[in-house]
Parts: sequence; C-alpha cells; structure tokens
Amino acid sequence: MPDRWFETYRWWWCALAGLLLVLSFAPFASATCGWIALVPAWWVVTRSERVRRQPIRHGYLIGLIYFGGTFWWISDVTPVGAFFLVLYLALYPGLWFLLVARMLPRLPTLVQALAGAGFWVSLEWLRSWLLTGFDWNELGASQSTSIVFRQLAAFGGVPLISFILVTVNILWAESLPAMAETFRRQRVIRASFPFAAALFIVAVSFAFGAHHLFRHRGEALRPGLSFACIQPNIPQIAYAGGPWIDFQHSEDAALAQEVALSDEAIKAKPQLLIWPEAILDEGIFQDRPLNEAVHGICEKYDGCFMLGSQDFDNEKHKLYNCAYLFTPGGDQYEYYQKTRLVILGEYLPFGDTFPWLRKAVGMGMDFTPGTGPKRFMVPGPKVSFAPLICFEDTLASVPAKAVKLNPDFMITITNDGWYTGWFATWGVRQHLNLAVFRCVEHDRAMVRCANTGVSCEINQDGTVTDRLCNSAGADIDVRGIFARTLQFYPPHPTFYEAWGDWIVLLSALVSVMMTVRFLSQRLAPTRES
Repeated sequence: MPDRWFETYRWWWCALAGLLLVLSFAPFASATCGWIALVPAWWVVTRSERVRRQPIRHGYLIGLIYFGGTFWWISDVTPVGAFFLVLYLALYPGLWFLLVARMLPRLPTLVQALAGAGFWVSLEWLRSWLLTGFDWNELGASQSTSIVFRQLAAFGGVPLISFILVTVNILWAESLPAMAETFRRQRVIRASFPFAAALFIVAVSFAFGAHHLFRHRGEALRPGLSFACIQPNIPQIAYAGGPWIDFQHSEDAALAQEVALSDEAIKAKPQLLIWPEAILDEGIFQDRPLNEAVHGICEKYDGCFMLGSQDFDNEKHKLYNCAYLFTPGGDQYEYYQKTRLVILGEYLPFGDTFPWLRKAVGMGMDFTPGTGPKRFMVPGPKVSFAPLICFEDTLASVPAKAVKLNPDFMITITNDGWYTGWFATWGVRQHLNLAVFRCVEHDRAMVRCANTGVSCEINQDGTVTDRLCNSAGADIDVRGIFARTLQFYPPHPTFYEAWGDWIVLLSALVSVMMTVRFLSQRLAPTRES
C-alpha cells in the first residue's frame, strides 16, 4: 500500500487499531484480534509523516478507543471516575507512539519489533503501579480464551504474552506491505524475513504452550473436596455515602435469601460451604442478625464455612474487607483481610486531601488494606487454599505472594453485583478472563463464588470446567447453588514462580538502551560543534 494511504486515512487506521484492541477483550474475547490489533497502528506511526510529527495525539486516540471501549462499564458505579480513568489510561498508547516515532526509525526490522515490544511491556508495567495502578486488559490478557497461548503465562506471566504479541504484530506490519508490493509487481507471493520470523515466533510459542498442557500426564488426581457456592444474586447500588442494598431488597430479606440457599445446599453435606464477598453493609461481628445467621448455619452444619464480610476496628477507626473461615461447629475461625483494594470502589486516591473529590465521585470511608496473604486449612480431606477477595484474582502480585505459603488451590469470593445488565456482561466477563491466568501462572485450580456471577471452577490450565447457569444458559444475574467436587493435580513449580516478571526487567533494559542510544545521537552534534 502506498504511504499516502496511511497519510490520508491516518485517523481511520488509528481508529481501526483501537477497535481491534476492544474486540480482543471480553465480552468479545477474540484472541485472534490480539495478534493483529497493532498492525494498523504500526503502519501509521512508521509511514505517516504527520503521525511521526504528532505521535502522541494519534496514539491517544487509540488509547481513548481501547480503554473507553473496554472500561466504559465502570460508569455504572462512578461515571466521573470512569471518565477520568479512561482519559488517564489513554496516555500510555500515546507515549508508546512517541517512543516508537522518535527512537526506532532506521533500525533493522527485528530490532524495531523487539524494542517496540519492550516499550509496550514497560508502559503496561508502569500503569500497573503508577498512581496506585490499574493493570486490567494488558494486551497479553487477550489470549485468555486460547487454551494453548495462555499457557505461556506459566513462563513469564501476562507480560510475556504481551511481549510476544507486540513483536509479532510489528513483524506482520513490516512484512505485509512488502509482500503486497512483490505480488503487485511480479504476481508472486514471497514470504519476507519479517513474515518468516513472525511465523517462527508463533510456532515456538505454540510448542511451549502445548508442551505445558501435558505436564500432568500420568499423574493421579488428589482426593476431591466437595463444596457448595451460594450465588444469591442480590443487586447492589452505590450512593454518595457508601454501598446499600438495592431498594427492592432489605438487608433482612437478602440475608434470609442466603440462609435459605445455604439450608438447601448443606443437605448434600458438602465439606465446604462458601458465601460470596460481603454483600451487606455490615460486619459479621458488628451486626447481630448476620452474626446469628452465621452461628445458626455453623450449628446445623458439620463442614467448614467460608464467607465474606466487612470488619470495623473501633479502636483504630479502620474498615476492612475480610474473608472468614469457620471450622465445623463455628468454635474457631480464621480470617483474611484483603490486601489490594479496588480504586474508585474501596478507596479514592487523594480523597482525604480533596474532600470535594470524594463527594463528586460518590465515595465514603476508605477501606484499609490487610497485612499479607493467608492459607486456610480444611480438615477433611486435609487440603489448603489461598483466599482471594474480589479483583485480587486479576492481580498477578497477590496470588504470587499467596502461593509462597504452598496452598493446594485458590478460592475467590467476589461481589460483582455493582454492575448490572449490559454493564455486567462486560465487567464480569473481563474479571473472569483475567482470573484464568492466575491458575496457569501457578498451576493451581480455582473456585470462584460470586454474588451475581460468575460462580465457577477453573482448572490448572485456566479452563472454566463448570459454572452455575440457569435453564437458559445464563451465568450472570442468576440465583442458585454451585455444588461440585474439586479435583486437582499436585501443583508443579512454574518458571514464573521462580523468576517472576523477568520479561518486564528485560523490557525495561531494552527501553533504557534505546533511550541511551537516542540521547547519545541527539547530543553528538552538540559535542562536535
């Protein structure tokens, strides 16, 4: 294609890149789009003179479509917060355009591809912690529905998949115009070096992923744990002072609903009964009805009982989001305080500094993070699990710390009821698709218990083996009991557990090298003069 096509239609090419990125993630979840989404972006940033002169504004457009199209559902809780979050996140593709346009011209194609991937992964890591961090929907997460390529997370986490995808995208982008020109002139389709290199990387990645799928061949499954997840489907809304039950549900009615489902579930005598993350604006030790309901279940149930609840420390005036595990009979319990809180949901950055901001966003008192991970034990069969709360199963760092305690599997309790209807279709699906990578990274199964969905079981390959559905096949905004027997293989230590985000360090090193090279070239004329 002539360069004038990229010059004339540069905004349309940018919009196409943003749209392909949106299609890569849930609810569309097209893993194929992740392999081609940056091709039009690379074309315009390397072949349009206007884009090279003004890279940030063109990259920013991609970012607005990318993040606006994948995170618009947050507006169901906080429209103002969602608006500013998208404006902020869109800066990162803009910065990537700037780095590519300024630092990578006239380099060999393979070097451009590797350096471009290094810049992208470094920026994804930067947004995962800067200003409290928000790392949802990294490019590598687009492979959540690919059983083979998501296995690469066991070798380097989601950042490794992002690195591979960006590298291949750039190689595709460099090879296709040259192959098209060769075909136009000679009527021959001839693979170029970038195209062959891209195919080689894809083939090697596929081989590694397929090999990892067979790691448990010939092994015996561990004794199963029978469990029952209660999905009460109690809607939630937000108001300026904090969370409340929807006007159609009183707290007493919501609690009675959970108890009724629990009474039905324990008839089958599961070894573990699970309630979702706190759905009532009360603490188990502060609210008498909730306390009595939990005590009543423990008295008539001879298994372990796990549930989520708020906890308020009157002495320190601190609020926690907790998971409790009661032993049979309810005589003893363990608790876990959520360590990574949700921005705009459980805390507001600078909210105490700027009270007007807290009022505008509609958030009351911030939660306090816990001190660290926990491992809960279930006596019969004797197995252990790492408790996770809400979006902690989307954050690689939280399970990475928890697995150091050597749990057999993970259990996530979540609410997700803040998002309803079409909003939930996007947000809840993205939440689930991000969670599957935690299973792959640590070779551990996961049970998820949600308020409105999706309550499910994920095996060690990141496959959702079963989920709670109604008669119509819906798994969101449905009520019921998800009862199964969890079976799993003894977990194998993964390369990711041993070396962590090594690809991020490598990407940062590549980015620094490219920056040093760029600065030395800019300063060279000054030294000569």
